[in-house]
Amino acid sequence: MSKTALTPVIKIDEKKCINCYACITACPVKFCMDGSGEKLLINHDLCIGCGNCIVICTHNARSHIDDAPQFFEDLRQGKKMVAVVAPAIASVFPDKFFNFNGWLKSLGVDAFFDVSFGAELTVISYLQHIKLNKPRTVIAQPCPAIVSFIQIYHPELIPYLAPADSPMLHTVKMIRQYYPKFKDHKIAMISPCIAKKREFDETKMVDYNVTMLSLREYIEERSVTLSTFPQVDYIGPHAERAVGFSSPGGLLDTAERFVPGIRRKTHKSEGVHAIYPYLEEMVELLDTNIELSLLVDCLNCEKGCNGGPGTGNSKVPTAILESPIRKRRHKLEEYHGHQRGEWVYKKFHRVLKRYWKKKIYDRSYLDLSENNFIRHPNEAELKEVYRSLRKFGKEDIYDCTACGYGSCKTMATAIFNKLNKPNNCSHYILALLQEEMKVEELLNILTEHINSASELIDGINTIVHDLSGSIETQSRSIEESSKKTEIMVNSLKETSALSRSKQEAIEELKDNAEMGKASMRETIQSVQGISQSVDGIASAIKIISAIAANTNLLSMNAAIEAAHAGDAGTGFAVVANEIRRLSESTRENSRNISQTLKSIIDGIAVTSKQSGDTDARITEMSKEINDFAETMTSLITTFNELSAESSEITATLDSLKTQSDEVEVVYKKMLTMTEQLSVSMHELTEIAKKKETLHS
Repeated sequence: MSKTALTPVIKIDEKKCINCYACITACPVKFCMDGSGEKLLINHDLCIGCGNCIVICTHNARSHIDDAPQFFEDLRQGKKMVAVVAPAIASVFPDKFFNFNGWLKSLGVDAFFDVSFGAELTVISYLQHIKLNKPRTVIAQPCPAIVSFIQIYHPELIPYLAPADSPMLHTVKMIRQYYPKFKDHKIAMISPCIAKKREFDETKMVDYNVTMLSLREYIEERSVTLSTFPQVDYIGPHAERAVGFSSPGGLLDTAERFVPGIRRKTHKSEGVHAIYPYLEEMVELLDTNIELSLLVDCLNCEKGCNGGPGTGNSKVPTAILESPIRKRRHKLEEYHGHQRGEWVYKKFHRVLKRYWKKKIYDRSYLDLSENNFIRHPNEAELKEVYRSLRKFGKEDIYDCTACGYGSCKTMATAIFNKLNKPNNCSHYILALLQEEMKVEELLNILTEHINSASELIDGINTIVHDLSGSIETQSRSIEESSKKTEIMVNSLKETSALSRSKQEAIEELKDNAEMGKASMRETIQSVQGISQSVDGIASAIKIISAIAANTNLLSMNAAIEAAHAGDAGTGFAVVANEIRRLSESTRENSRNISQTLKSIIDGIAVTSKQSGDTDARITEMSKEINDFAETMTSLITTFNELSAESSEITATLDSLKTQSDEVEVVYKKMLTMTEQLSVSMHELTEIAKKKETLHS
């Protein structure tokens, strides 16, 4: 089963509502009222539409809702329409209700039917149900507020509701069944009841619920004089005493005509403070053997339908309301000749039976208990609510009715369901006042602390304002540092990339240095080899020089011997002379070669020495190149690491900037909060001063 949305029948003017809780006091179901806010609102799905809150509200904050605007609009558009008029019309327009029909006819209503005749048929339906089904009890249902109460709050009573239509719907069904000429007409119910809209929504038998109050306001606003319109009677047979159905006991009076003595088996009850407690008592007795009244003749309104919320007559004395009803009933009783004997009634009953048939007027009811979301707290939950109300024992349960609920438990249930608040409990307010009196001695100390706190807060505000400049400067510095660091990081990345490109050249330089060192060593070795070779040549030259000297000596000896030989030695002398020249030439050449070699050897020695020095320098240079290469490699590695870490630096700076922005935002919030706190403290100081003044 799902929740059923019910049509609102009461509206609230929140500007006029003063939260006085009179409406809760008047409401028979209480929990349709929502007092949790500044204004009292209505949960329409829990509202039974009794209208008692409208009657009790002296501020005109509540008013009825009906279909009058649409009714008049459709009349202006020329839609075909018949009006079904409730018998309470006689108390709203005394002696002019037939003129009222004439006025509606001038607006375009084609025909008029009297609900009183439908009430006569309703009594037959009730009595037939009692005769055939022999129920334990029958709850009369002319009143839709009572029907809604049972449907929403006590569905266990639905089987005991009379399974027949209300007098209004009896009349409507009679029109549809016996007056086919009006089958295409819309039906407007001229009603004293705002809750009838719920009944019409559920049964879908009536097009407009037009309250007599709306019609009277319409007439007064336009200064309509009803007496200037012709009297127009109702179509169909006239009712008899059922024209008094709108008065308390009207059902019983009519039933007595059919079943004399039925009054003794009937319980008659009207008014919200009587009927709803009675129905709740019935619920408690359903599982017992206690005999219940055969018929419950009940109305929501204490003055009956004549004083219903749709009439505007709730504060009119009952005698004034019932006087025109009695007058009309007396006329119709005379019309039907009730003084001429019981046979007249039988004749009238035969007329009624022509318009009553089985099954035509049967009614079933929706179970709307899903609308009732109210949960009643258990003992622990109830105790917790009582604690919030400063109710700690039985002596705190006042049941004072100041909250409107009539009992502390009902108020606690409303609070538990978030339909009210502790501030609306008089005991709670009293408890707070007592607590306030107990802490009065601490007022001066509190005031001193408040003053001290105010001074501290003012100091904090000053510091916070000073901090503002620092935070803004810091934020700008971080932003500038972030930009410069970003430039530096980009430069570092470029340097790292360049260093990586030069690393191979450094390694090549290192290798070339090693190769130069090796070449120099090979050169030195070659020079040393040459030096040794030259030393060998010098030795050879010395030998040649010695040989040349010996040859020269031999040539001299040969020349001497040739001279001794005479002519025979002439040729030999020539040879000896040539040998001597050759030896001298050889000695000369050897001396030249020796000198040249000496120069070469000296040069080689110098070269060897310089090569040694060069080797030492190359070795030192190679070592320095190696050291430089290692330094550059380490530097390049460092650059690479710095380049790799630069992203983290950038991310850290971004994070720092974000945090700086967040600090600035938090600071602004803190500044706002401290300013608000300062204002609150100053206000609290003023309140304390005022309170101190009051107590003094």
